[in-house]
Amino acid sequence: MKPRLFLQVLTASVIAIGGIATIMPPSFAEAKTYFCERNNGVWTTFAKNYNNQKIPVIRWVKTLGNYTPQSRCQAVSSRFQSAYEKGVLNYLTSGISGNQAVICAASQYGGPCSQLLFTLKSPRDASSVLQNLVEIGYKARGPILQSEDASSQIYIDMSKLLSEKATQTEN
Repeated sequence: MKPRLFLQVLTASVIAIGGIATIMPPSFAEAKTYFCERNNGVWTTFAKNYNNQKIPVIRWVKTLGNYTPQSRCQAVSSRFQSAYEKGVLNYLTSGISGNQAVICAASQYGGPCSQLLFTLKSPRDASSVLQNLVEIGYKARGPILQSEDASSQIYIDMSKLLSEKATQTEN
């Protein structure tokens, strides 16, 4: 084969392969650690753990205002992913943002909110919401840590939660 013809064939092949990759991007569930997907008819925020298993984190069942379970699932899953990519989703905890109770990511145990994940209707709901998140779909409660200063601040260690949930789902 002549060098010029070979170069043309090679160039055409590279362009064709690049076009296929552009047309067929990987699915979000495969590329993301946190993602939204329907599970038994319920919109659910999932996490992929270290063994690539899907772990349900939040089940979205209620419409609040103009936000359907699907839109809430997609928005919050995106925030989980963003916090994960920034390296601040080490713990889930609660806080206050603009006079509203929130569930947020904290980069360290005992630390402040690093990124808002979602807002709550009432400040009284924060600790029960965190506990319910850990209990979704599993027999045993996950690793809830009470703040060392005996306050009502709760921290959920996400790495332990995901590794323990993986063990529980195998049983």
